[in-house]
Amino acid sequence: MKTVGVAAALAIALVVTGSALAAGGNKTMVKADPLTGYQEATPAGVSTGASGSFEATIDEDASTIDYTLSYSGLEAPVLFAHIHFGNRFTSGGISAFLCGGGSKPACPQQGTVTGTVTAADVVGPTGQGIEPGAFAELVRAMRAGVTYTNVHSTKFPAGEIRGQINDTNQRQP
Repeated sequence: MKTVGVAAALAIALVVTGSALAAGGNKTMVKADPLTGYQEATPAGVSTGASGSFEATIDEDASTIDYTLSYSGLEAPVLFAHIHFGNRFTSGGISAFLCGGGSKPACPQQGTVTGTVTAADVVGPTGQGIEPGAFAELVRAMRAGVTYTNVHSTKFPAGEIRGQINDTNQRQP
């Protein structure tokens, strides 16, 4: 009986492993949830009723980051949204546009924005060691928890809501 149980467990493990490999063994999910004004660094947080979330799947084999950014309640027209390179409660340079600039569509006042970041979308920040097009560097920073999503508005041009990406105990080197 134990042999049958072990064989069944092994068969299930092989099916699960095969499914994971078929889905793409080099994919990573990262997120920033929630995005709030209290996480803004400049000048010292923002009091706003706005909120949001960010989720992305990094596919290193395809060199893509497929993302979903959702937000609502911003107090003024939305200017743009980015991924920035910076630690929690610091202001960092722009790494990639999510909407409102670059090759991305204009940002809606509220709702959900989906898209894909490729090496062509990585704009830096050069002064912080990420050169334009350096997709692998951006991915490394995202996995390390040193990037954040920021949605900017005309009332708060430095950013109205923000969330640190992958800021959990799940950080990867």
